[in-house]
Amino acid sequence: MPASPSVMTTRRGEFRRLYRELRRRPALFARTPVLFCEGDSWFSTPLAMNLLDWLVYPTPEDEARGVPLAGAGGLFFRAEDSGDLATGMFAPRALADLAGWYGAFEFDLVLVSAGGNDFVGAFLARLFARAQPTTPEAALARVEASGRFEQVRAAYARMIARFRALRPGTPILAHSYDYPQRLGVPARLTVENVGLAALLQDRLGPWIAQPMARALPQPQAQRRFAALLIDAFVERVLEPLRREHAGFHYADLRGTLASPGLWFDEMHPTGAGFHALAAKLRPAIRRLLPEQKRG
Repeated sequence: MPASPSVMTTRRGEFRRLYRELRRRPALFARTPVLFCEGDSWFSTPLAMNLLDWLVYPTPEDEARGVPLAGAGGLFFRAEDSGDLATGMFAPRALADLAGWYGAFEFDLVLVSAGGNDFVGAFLARLFARAQPTTPEAALARVEASGRFEQVRAAYARMIARFRALRPGTPILAHSYDYPQRLGVPARLTVENVGLAALLQDRLGPWIAQPMARALPQPQAQRRFAALLIDAFVERVLEPLRREHAGFHYADLRGTLASPGLWFDEMHPTGAGFHALAAKLRPAIRRLLPEQKRG
């Protein structure tokens, strides 16, 4: 057995069984982090080892040194799904389902990846459908005037309030996204990276460059707009939530992946890219876990 095994669970019933077995071993339970994870494709993409995979599974080097997630492995409840929007996953009905699971078990930390999809794809296509060529700054002002930042912040606030009501002392950790380096590059789906599902659909995206092509026809302007959008997500969503809600935290991952080679497509890093992001997220997780579970 590895020095510090981590446990990945995707099916809810599987998590329940593992949790019950863990509770039957008080000494092991006392040192094993139990994390509630909800998010989008940065936690769930099958294109490579994603951000959450790197937290669940230690690298061989980390394993040899006995330092995976938090030094002692962990049990993960995984509810993430690619394409999810914060406004959808934290809508009242969906949130009620999540809260039912969250309230039934003793979690040490809530890990959230949400909000990126709310500002791209169909949202941008609708907002800029008839737009004339403009500047990145003016394009961002149009997004701000749409009220989208307030909608996403309100969705997060609903989740925070519901979860804090159930477990006031359990911290919630979100993260920023990083600046994309391959604007206009779609996700290439192959049998090798996603299995037979690739036979039905061989590409996804682009989610930013394509809907912004009329308003921002130049790739450099599209990259500037994407960077402004990511900064605004931190400044208008994550930072206000951190100030206004005790127990809410976020890890700033901006500026980590400056090389295009660390990006698989327009919005998703490669496995190596996600590994670099996980290296920045892991210390934030450790700081928020109970001391006896930090390894």
